[in-house]
Amino acid sequence: MVQGKEYPLGRILIGSSFPRFGGRRMAKAVRDFLVAQRVQAPVELFSDWLRVGHVDEFLSFVPAPDRKGFRLLLASPSACYQLLKEKQEEGFGEAVMFKGLAGVPKPTISEILANEALRKFNNYVQSCISWNRDILKRALGLAEPDILDIPQLFRGDAATGADAFFPDMVNMLVLGKHLGIPKPFGPEVGGQCCLEQRVRELLEPLGLTCTFIDDYFSYHLLSGEVHCGTNARRKPFAFKWWHMVP
Repeated sequence: MVQGKEYPLGRILIGSSFPRFGGRRMAKAVRDFLVAQRVQAPVELFSDWLRVGHVDEFLSFVPAPDRKGFRLLLASPSACYQLLKEKQEEGFGEAVMFKGLAGVPKPTISEILANEALRKFNNYVQSCISWNRDILKRALGLAEPDILDIPQLFRGDAATGADAFFPDMVNMLVLGKHLGIPKPFGPEVGGQCCLEQRVRELLEPLGLTCTFIDDYFSYHLLSGEVHCGTNARRKPFAFKWWHMVP
């Protein structure tokens, strides 16, 4: 129930752009089709800031035992910088990214934090994601406790679009309470990837099992992740969904 209206089958989330010359939008015929079915009224999100431009690059949903029955996960440069700053202050500034990956540059926490161009671009990315956060809160009737910020950085520029700096953890496969999450290859602190540890701290209290999958060379370098490279066969609804009326 959102603003007095029920959406028993939820909403359809589609990527779009601000109205401007050259902006990418879903084909009009497809958009009109999705709007015409009425039951799952579409919500348009701003995704044109991404190089590929898919909404699964910055959001996902996982089941939860309370509140609305789910949590919205949003990629968060702000949360990532906060985590890296914490680890630097704890004395782990020389811990490196991408340990164990042959031929991949291995910046330290301190080097990432000192990279002003990277920080400036991620400030821009955060503003784009925050814009979508507000849209989703209004459209889905969410409050802040319904949203979890997943640490993530992006690289690129505003002209060509953003790609994930390390494997994009929100681009996960959700199989009930089991999550197949792209392995981020973050800095190790006490023998553990600090990015994986933070995500576990956020999701395991919801009764979810996190399995981190190495997709670095198979998908990440091709601008995709686990969600992009998998299909899931879902159990159909028990009721005749085509009889649902708005």
